[in-house]
Order: sequence, then C-alpha cells, then structure tokens
Amino acid sequence: TIGKFFMVDTKPLFINNPPPNINHEALPNRSTIQSKTTTMSIAALRTESTTAAKSILSSGLDTLTTLSGALSTAAPYADISSAESAFVAAIGADVEKSNDVVDGLYTIVRDALVMAIGNIRLLEKFIGLRVPQMEDGNNFGVTVQMMMAKLLKDKREQLEKSLSDTSKYYSSRADAIDKFNHLSKTSKVETTSESSGKSTGGKDGDSNTSSSNTSSETKTSTGSDKIDAHRVKSLAALDAQMYCDLKFALEGMVDDYLIILDNFEKNMDKLEHPRGKAYGGYGSGGSSMVY
Repeated sequence: TIGKFFMVDTKPLFINNPPPNINHEALPNRSTIQSKTTTMSIAALRTESTTAAKSILSSGLDTLTTLSGALSTAAPYADISSAESAFVAAIGADVEKSNDVVDGLYTIVRDALVMAIGNIRLLEKFIGLRVPQMEDGNNFGVTVQMMMAKLLKDKREQLEKSLSDTSKYYSSRADAIDKFNHLSKTSKVETTSESSGKSTGGKDGDSNTSSSNTSSETKTSTGSDKIDAHRVKSLAALDAQMYCDLKFALEGMVDDYLIILDNFEKNMDKLEHPRGKAYGGYGSGGSSMVY
C-alpha cells in the first residue's frame, strides 16, 4: 500500500542468558543476527517499494485523466484578463468575501501537488533500493537509474516550490483587503501602570506601598463611504494572478507526471534490473546493496 510504514517483527533472542538445554556456543553471535535482520528488513522494504512504484505507474494515466478533468472544470477562464474582469464584478461592494473560483482551484491544485510529490518520492526510493552493489572501479549498469533519479529530483523540487509559493496567497490577500479605507477598523489598547513608595515615621513605623492599575480602551474608526475602485482592481488582479499561477502549476504537474510515466515505461527493465535479471547483488535474491 502506498504511503504505508513498514516494520519487521523480531522475536526475542537469548544471547546473553540462553535458556537451559541450549548449547551457548552453537548460538549465532550478535553481529550475525543483526546483519541478517538488517538484510531481511531491506529486502522487505525493497519488495514493498517495487510494489508501490508499479501501482503508481499502472494508475498513472487514470490519475492524469482525473486531474485534467478537474482542471477544466475548476479553471473556466482562458486568459488572465477574463479572470480579472469576472473577479472585479464578483467583488462588488463586499471586498472581504472570498473568491470562490480561486478557493476551489487552490484546494484542487495543492492536493494534486502533495499527491505528486509523495508519489515521486516513492519512485525515488524504488530506484535507490534497486541500485546494485558497487564494484571496484565503477558501478556498471546504473547510468539509467542515476539519470532517472536526477529527473525525479528536479521535478519534485519544482513541485515543492509551487506548493510553497501558492501558500502565500491568503496572507497577500489579507494585506490587500486591509488597505481599503472604507472598512471600519477596531483596535483595543490595554495599559498597565504600577507605582511603589516608602513612608517613614508614623505610629506604625516605616512602610512600603505599591499599587497597580490596568485600563483598556477600544477604538473604532469609521472609514469613508466610497470604495476605492483602484483597490478593487488591485484585489481582483491579485486573485487573477493566483488563478493563473495555480492553473499553470497543475498543467505543469500533469506534463511532468506524463514525462515521468513515459520514461519509466521505456526504461523499467533497466531501472528494476540494471545488470540483468540474473544479477543478484542488489536484492533480487542476493546480498544487500552498498552505496
């Protein structure tokens, strides 16, 4: 299952204090047991990784079809000027309401980016766990694997940047709305004052005194009656820019995903068995790999 965490169960081993009637000298030493456990763990992870990668690849075209359909529905405007005009009309007198079109596209695109990044990471792990044991002088047979690993890394980093960049949208929108002068603004100021003193003499002798006082004040400023048309256009332009950024991010992700699927389909045999199916030095039945 994709995204699953794996754990290898190990039963208690009586190494330091073997139970009665067991020949202590016949028991394997700790290093041998740990080596076998590690090998078994890597082999299990390698198998699971291969299964996960093949599942991603087999469902890849269906994933792209679903995303392309979602994009065509959620992104109705073909160009930025059409989006801006529609957004200006939608804002009207209520500049604080959300942009439903951008909100819907925002959710679809960012979910798709996270899905693609996760799948690419699984494909990277698949390749990493199929790298054969290194030989003296070179690592014959891994050129295709290394080229594919670089492709995956580059595409993943681009998607991660898109995910990070789009996260700033609501902060920028809040700042833009805050600049509208017609909106009433409320602020609360709380002030605390403290004083202390010392008195001498008197019938009770010397004494220290202190006092503390806290006061709060709420201020409400009423804005102008007129909405700044240029601020409205500025807000609509910000929404339109994010609309295009999200649209392009998903279109680019679909293209990158297709390229990855195509390269895996063309080179799957070399990625899974870089030195041929008979080679056993990287987990197809042989020893564990060495980086």
